[in-house]
Amino acid sequence: MAEDHQRYRIDERLHHGLVESWSGLDRTLDRPVTIRILDPSSEVGKRVQLQARSLVRLEHPSLLHVLDTIELDDRVGLVTETLPETSLEEHLALEGILSPEETLAVATQLGEALLSLHSAGFAIGDLQAKHIGRRKDGTVVIVDGPPTSDANTIPARPQDDIVSLGELIHELLVGFRPQLDHQGRHEIHPAISSSFRQLIRRSVDRDNQWSDASALVLALRSLNQDLDRVSSVVEPGQIDYLKAERSWLAPAAFVGILAAVVILVGLLVTRTQVGSSLVENVREVVRLEAEEPIVIDNFENSTSVTTTVVARPESISSKLLIVSIVPFDPEGDGRRLEHPEKVELINNGDSSSGWYTERYTTADFGKLKDGVGLIISLGPPQQIDRLRISSPTIDWSFEIFASEKTGGGIQEWGDPVAIRDEISGTITVDLEGVPGATLLLWITSLGRELPAGGHRVTVSEISVTGRPKYG
Repeated sequence: MAEDHQRYRIDERLHHGLVESWSGLDRTLDRPVTIRILDPSSEVGKRVQLQARSLVRLEHPSLLHVLDTIELDDRVGLVTETLPETSLEEHLALEGILSPEETLAVATQLGEALLSLHSAGFAIGDLQAKHIGRRKDGTVVIVDGPPTSDANTIPARPQDDIVSLGELIHELLVGFRPQLDHQGRHEIHPAISSSFRQLIRRSVDRDNQWSDASALVLALRSLNQDLDRVSSVVEPGQIDYLKAERSWLAPAAFVGILAAVVILVGLLVTRTQVGSSLVENVREVVRLEAEEPIVIDNFENSTSVTTTVVARPESISSKLLIVSIVPFDPEGDGRRLEHPEKVELINNGDSSSGWYTERYTTADFGKLKDGVGLIISLGPPQQIDRLRISSPTIDWSFEIFASEKTGGGIQEWGDPVAIRDEISGTITVDLEGVPGATLLLWITSLGRELPAGGHRVTVSEISVTGRPKYG
C-alpha cells in the first residue's frame, strides 16, 4: 500500500514497475484519478519529471493530462485522469479487427496526439495496442509514454512513432502487424485496400517515409474524404476469412460440389431439353448470373479446342498514363509561366515537395488574375472516371475542365465538369466517364495564409483513372 495523501486517497496498484500506477480519489473534487508514483532520484524518474513539467500545458484528448503533482515522502506522484478500463489490445482480442471507419477514427486521434507530442520535442518510440486505452465512447488515449511515464524505447524518435502507428493501422484492419520479408521490408497484407496500403507503406518505409507526423495526419484526413477508395477495405469473402476462417469452409465446399454437378450435367446432357432445364435450375441454386460469354483461344493446348470465359465485355477502369503536365497561365504577363521547372516534382514520391504557384498577398491572387492551372495531357481520347489530387495546401479551391484539345484561354475550355471548394489533403474527383484527351486543373482560390505569409497552392501528386474511348 502506498502512503496516503491529504487530498488524494491512494487505493489499488494497477501497474508495477519503475513508474507505478495506482487508482485513487480526489477528495476535494470527489472524482476518481490515476496516480503515477516514481522515484525522483532515479534516471527514469528524472526523465518523467522533466517531461511532465515540459508538457503540463499540453492538452490533447488522446494524451493523459497531468492534473497535479504531489510529494509522497521520498517519492513523487503525477495525478492524471483515470485510466480506461479496457485497452485497445483487449478490445481487438474480443472484436478481432476494426472497420475501416473505426480504424481511421482511431488512427487520426493517435496521429494528432503524436503530432502534439512531437511539436513539444518528445516521442514515445514504440506505440502498440497495449499502450492505448479505449474509453467507453470509443475514443482512445495513450496511457504509456510521455507525459505521464517514460518513453517506451530509448532513444525515442518521431520517425519510430510514425512506423509504429503504420504497423498499428495494419493490425487494426487485419488483426496483426505487417511481417518482414527476407530483405527486412514490411509485407502489407493483400486484404488491405490500396489507399490504406499506400498510407501504411509510407509510414513503415523509412527510405520513403512521411516527412513528419503532420503529413501523416493530413493523409489520414484525406483518406476520410476519399470515400470511393475506402468504401471496401476488404472484399466480403476476405472479411469472413479474417474474422472466422473456418465458418465458410462448409458452404464453399457445397458450392464447389454444385458447380461440379453443373459441369458434369452440362457435358452429358446439354443437347437435350431436360439437360438444359436441369442446368438452369442448378444455376439458380448456386446463384450464378448469366453473362455474355467471351471465347478466348487456349494457346496452352495444342488442339483446336477453345475455352469459354464468362466475363463482362465492358472495359475495366484503370490508371491512365499522363503524357505531360504543364502550367497554364492565360492571364500572365506573357514572359513566363508559374514555375514550369517545378512540374517534375509532381508524382516524384515525396509528398513534401511538388509544383507550386507564385506567392500572392491574398487567396484571390491579389486580384491580379482569376486563376492559374495545370494542363494534364493523356494522349489519345479517354473516358475519364476519376482524377486524384494530393496537396498540403489547406482550404484551396479548383475547377476541372475536359477537352479533346487545349484552348488558348479559360473561356475556350467550355464549362467545368467538376468544382470543389475549400479542399485540404488528397481528394478523388468522380468525373463519371467524361470524354477527353486533356484535363485542366484550374485553381480558383489559394486557400489559407501560409505560416511564412502569403498564399500559394502546392500540388504534389496527380493521377487519372479511366478507360480508352475507342477500342
